[in-house]
Amino acid sequence: MNLLSMLELSGSALGAERLRAEVVAANMANAQTTRTPGGGPYQRQMVVFQSQSRPRFSLALAGFTHDRSAAVRVAAVVNDAREPVMRFEPGHPDANAQGYVAFLRVVFDCRLVSAEHLTYREFLQRVPEKTYLASCDLAPFGCSSILQFDLGIALPIIDIMLGGEGKAGELNRDLTEIEEQIIEGIVRIICRDLQTSWQAINLEFIFGSSQQVSQAQRLMPPDEKNLCLSFELKLSESSGTLNVAVPAQVSNALLRKISLDTSYQRPRSRAESRDQIRKKLLDCPFTTELMMSALNVSLESLSELTPGDILAFDRNASAPAMMEVGEVPLCSATPVRVLSRRAARIIELASAGGK
Repeated sequence: MNLLSMLELSGSALGAERLRAEVVAANMANAQTTRTPGGGPYQRQMVVFQSQSRPRFSLALAGFTHDRSAAVRVAAVVNDAREPVMRFEPGHPDANAQGYVAFLRVVFDCRLVSAEHLTYREFLQRVPEKTYLASCDLAPFGCSSILQFDLGIALPIIDIMLGGEGKAGELNRDLTEIEEQIIEGIVRIICRDLQTSWQAINLEFIFGSSQQVSQAQRLMPPDEKNLCLSFELKLSESSGTLNVAVPAQVSNALLRKISLDTSYQRPRSRAESRDQIRKKLLDCPFTTELMMSALNVSLESLSELTPGDILAFDRNASAPAMMEVGEVPLCSATPVRVLSRRAARIIELASAGGK
């Protein structure tokens, strides 16, 4: 095989891998998409490669038709046919009548577990020996942040994106070039989401490059303070952390922005707070009962009751009943009628000792 043949093969492989990287990025970006133009949740896409044997044009003209290049091409991009995962989220806009939402079969969960101020040296001391590190340029502040991705969760994500079941495999090894490309695509998506979260100060997270630990030590001074955010990631049975170190000058700018946005709200005085609580309490409903206690009826009268009978009590007709609120006596009253509704005429409020 001559040089031109090797270049042709390399070009076909790079083109195919570039398309697969784009598909992988789309799969990650739509991991939580529950609505698509065709209906239902997003379906993971998989790239199908095919070997393509063809004679090189220049060699064919020279009569060497037996020299063929076994190039690679993308035969198809197919959807994962597996059924979606149903999760119970009754408040979700795409929930069905039973409150379940259809998600991509890959269940991916991400949550913030800690936020603390550390020096850059302290952050690097927590970085494991085998991991993925990347720098991100922060515009317009002109500084950099560092992102650390545990291989314990990065490798299962790569396996899923390549059509596997999400297995981590061997962790104590170096990443391959293809794995580096896939993780870079994932980190670019993370940078985009971080940028959305910090849009209050118009902060841009621009992916820089992957870093070795020795290279990362030169990104910023060892004693520089950083806001270190730690996210817990879960994918099926695998879990790991994603750690982001942002220089304090950037996090302080966000805090100042939040303070300015909320400074116009005048704090309520104690009297205003008390009046607001009183107003809310006055709107609260209470269950009340209007009843007469200690009414004696013989067993014979009770045993002979039939619909339409009138049961007489040993109490004067003008005797009031007692109104109770939550089993607490409130007042004496007599039952009356207001149009078609029952009512009570208040006679006397209960004494302070009975409240």
